[in-house]
Amino acid sequence: MVWLDNSRIIAILAVVVLHAAVSPVVDTPFGSADWWAGNLINAFSRWCVPVFVMISGALLLAPGKIEDARTFYRKRIARILVPFVFWSAFYLLWVFAKGSLKGNPPSAAALLHRIAIGEPYYHLWFLYMLVPLYLVTPLLRKLVARTTRQQLMGMTAVAFTLAAANAIDTRITPRSGTFFPAWFLSYVPYFVLGHLIATAPSGPTRAKLWGTLLISGLLTAVGCHALASRAGLQTGLYFYDYLSLTVIPMAASCLYLLKSAHRPLAGRHTRQVSALTMGVYLIHPLCIEALQRIGFGPLDFHPALAIPAVATLAFLTSLAASLAISHIPYLRRTI
Repeated sequence: MVWLDNSRIIAILAVVVLHAAVSPVVDTPFGSADWWAGNLINAFSRWCVPVFVMISGALLLAPGKIEDARTFYRKRIARILVPFVFWSAFYLLWVFAKGSLKGNPPSAAALLHRIAIGEPYYHLWFLYMLVPLYLVTPLLRKLVARTTRQQLMGMTAVAFTLAAANAIDTRITPRSGTFFPAWFLSYVPYFVLGHLIATAPSGPTRAKLWGTLLISGLLTAVGCHALASRAGLQTGLYFYDYLSLTVIPMAASCLYLLKSAHRPLAGRHTRQVSALTMGVYLIHPLCIEALQRIGFGPLDFHPALAIPAVATLAFLTSLAASLAISHIPYLRRTI
């Protein structure tokens, strides 16, 4: 469907923007103009990962999907396992190489710890969450098929409530490490919500959706500042959590808005660009770091201008790299 391809493209753009906006929030004086530029851009981008999860739910829980568990797992293994292994190994080597160049190579134990907590590199947590989510998808399909829409909406609302409460608890009482195979549980409601939105005969008006998006984004930015002022930045970053009380409605409104757009975003190349979004996700941190190395990072000029400029260039570079890899035998399976 065109709207799902469009959604992938816009969501990956937001992911790159979000990661380009990190430095101004954590590396500039709290409350400064630079900080607020990063905070506002970051806050209005937080819907991106939930939208990716909802897109997966819209596709994998779609009515009429007829395949047994074995067929499903064979397809998903072919799609996700190779990137999972390849990029985990690649980024561990990248971390080791960067540490070695600085004269402080990480130990084998430190590298293994990254795997144990599901973050060989900061963005790869998504793959480590996605694999268990795919493992339970055949069970979720049966649940969806045997449950009325009203019942499914009720269960999803309860699941969101529990996930949001867990996000608050995690931020208030931070742990030194987390058990990554359990991460997917918090994202199951987004997965099911994607199905519910995709199959909804209608939705809220565009005015309500845009209003929800704008208010949620502002509350995310203002809430982060207010909470950080009282309890420190790490606690304030609760509002950036993909399951915070402000991000959940923002993400849902975004997918409804994306569903209403039917014109291909990239013309006849929309499907091709959409197919490369996983590659862009996997590669873009390297592009952002390379740009920082040559003096074109989000802090090298005013973040309000630097963040979109860096994000645009990083997106285009990683898209070109993904396109090149997609034409290389064997390597194409890694994206």
